[in-house]
Amino acid sequence: MKFMKNIQLIARSADLFREEELKNQNIGGCQAKYLLAVAREPGISQEELSRSLFVNKSNVARQIEALERAGFVRREENERDRRAVLVFPTSKLEEALPRIREVFAAWRALVTEGFTEEERETLARLTGKMVENARRYMEGRK
Repeated sequence: MKFMKNIQLIARSADLFREEELKNQNIGGCQAKYLLAVAREPGISQEELSRSLFVNKSNVARQIEALERAGFVRREENERDRRAVLVFPTSKLEEALPRIREVFAAWRALVTEGFTEEERETLARLTGKMVENARRYMEGRK
């Protein structure tokens, strides 16, 4: 279906937009979503990040390692489960967070330019349903 191609193009364009807008902070376009997730839920495990972002575990590990080297996050071993690694925001991430959120808001405004509020709400509702369908599929794969 054409709408799936459109969604892929929008997602790729969003990564490029974030890349351009956040390059001064040395944040990659796809890294911004990791940073928002860690800021939203300090102490999230890498496995939970993998599930919530629909990204495989090895990609999460690589991105978190890069973000740790850049000083945005810190990792700790989970004392209750030594196999799990927990990820926490640093002060550097806290400082960058307003700009990251601003960039996400600017992208939303750009791609919904000319939409009525009703159209925005309908779009959010319909894509939310699609995400839930995808989430059920992803959870059923285990």
